[in-house]
Amino acid sequence: MNVRLPSMRSLQTLIAVAQTGSFSEAAKVLHVSQSTVSKQIQQLEEGIGQPLFERHAGGVRLNRVGEPYLTMISASVNDIANATAQARQQSARQESVSLLVPPSFASLWLIPQLPEFKSQHPDISVVVSASDYVPQGKESELDILIRCQPHQQAGAQGACLIHEHLSLVASVTLLPEPLDRTALLSEVPVLSHLTRPSLWEQFWQQFGLADSNPQYGAGFEHFFMALEGVKQGMGMALIPTFMASAALSNDQIVNPLGLSIDSGYGYYLYSARYKQRSPAVMHVINWLCDALKVDVARHPISKSV
Repeated sequence: MNVRLPSMRSLQTLIAVAQTGSFSEAAKVLHVSQSTVSKQIQQLEEGIGQPLFERHAGGVRLNRVGEPYLTMISASVNDIANATAQARQQSARQESVSLLVPPSFASLWLIPQLPEFKSQHPDISVVVSASDYVPQGKESELDILIRCQPHQQAGAQGACLIHEHLSLVASVTLLPEPLDRTALLSEVPVLSHLTRPSLWEQFWQQFGLADSNPQYGAGFEHFFMALEGVKQGMGMALIPTFMASAALSNDQIVNPLGLSIDSGYGYYLYSARYKQRSPAVMHVINWLCDALKVDVARHPISKSV
């Protein structure tokens, strides 16, 4: 289909005029002269063969042709602008590797580690998205997927990067003096994990504390939220030890009783075999496995989910 398309500049001008209701205001938004705006709209209307605006006392507004036209082109113009901006941000020498990881894994472990990866692989651009779920239809766009899931539900083709051991953590400002297990568990609120509500029951049962009558405080969806709650003195939480290690090492928080449990979950890495033909993808996979001390030869990674 050979259709003469309008310029991107004229479409962006159309959007600006429609949003501001004024040629002069659109010119300010676009940092051009009013005559340039008028010329762009004139060229667009001539190309379409119909006027798109009607004039009124306060300025201009889209007419019955312009309104549906704007609706149809707005999303496409935005997509083109975003794609162009993203392409410009990628160096011609860089390869891009996309990851989808759990939010807490991203904020508490992966992002702090990325400068080290970049120092080793300056020509690889890592693009990180965070979600506990894979958006429908987006599976093929991912180079690497990391999921937190029960061991028995993990796919056979994934590699377990790390078993989830949860440490009891608290702010030192909340600790009773003298430190006593009974006083700690009865006086300091515990922060609920909204997506994993059974964690505290598992903890109480493992250490014979089912009758400790804990005070339940605020609830949080993600570990990174709960950890921030702990830092703010809101209560105690169960946090994956490898995610809490930085805060523990700089004494922001403590594990007052030295207690931790194995949650039965793990962080599993998946990547389609054809994706691994890219050296950049394999560099990221090997770096993740090295950082979390996984023997990739014993845990082959060959399929996405």
